[in-house]
Amino acid sequence: MRVAIPDAVDRALCERLDADDPLAAMRERFVLDDGLIYLDGNSLGALPRATAPRIAHLVEHEWGRGLIRSWLDAEWMASPLRVGDKIARLIGARPGEVLVTDTTSVDLFKLLTAALRARPGRPVVLSEDENFPTDLYIPEGVAALLEGRAFRRVARSALIDALDGDVAVLALTHVDYRTGEVHDMEAVTAAAHRAGALTLWDLSHSAGAIAVDLARAGADLAVGCGYKYLNGGPGAPACLFVSAALQNELRNPI
Repeated sequence: MRVAIPDAVDRALCERLDADDPLAAMRERFVLDDGLIYLDGNSLGALPRATAPRIAHLVEHEWGRGLIRSWLDAEWMASPLRVGDKIARLIGARPGEVLVTDTTSVDLFKLLTAALRARPGRPVVLSEDENFPTDLYIPEGVAALLEGRAFRRVARSALIDALDGDVAVLALTHVDYRTGEVHDMEAVTAAAHRAGALTLWDLSHSAGAIAVDLARAGADLAVGCGYKYLNGGPGAPACLFVSAALQNELRNPI
């Protein structure tokens, strides 16, 4: 819904816009003090009211009484795929393409390593200087571990021109964590594919905040974290996406 904002903005206008907001009732689903305006969901989502009783049920009944039976009876064993399919609906992925597991850093390591090994004639992971620090540290480490591989970083304006026959993976963060700038995922992915490279998108600052459609963009790989806009809380596992077209080709290095 788009709302026309007049030149003069005052408290009365803000209160009217709040009252007309179709999502206003969602605030009651979260534990937030009255009068608090919480805008730091990029670092930690607000606690959903349903979370504490759900955790209490898990601890008291599924773990406390179900014990080892709960791996199957409570579907603990299937939860990485079951929850992954729920996240898939938020990021334009298909059932069976998203797995909830590990941390963003571990998932980046696994996907980058698998992609490089699947493209032995292409030794380079390409990224941009402005990328999130973690997304620079991990490919540096992967390139150092795998003999003959290299990590190349360039200015954002030079990304497309840097896509050559050496690039196995173009690894980018969908939304810039400092400026909010959004990459055109579909256009960038198409450019990478024309150059013969795979794409790996970090959705940590976009999943749950803006529209994401991995299938439409033709994305190959992606990672995301659970504790930001997906409200997973501290210590929440991350998620990874592998396109169905690549699942028989890639091998998990861990």
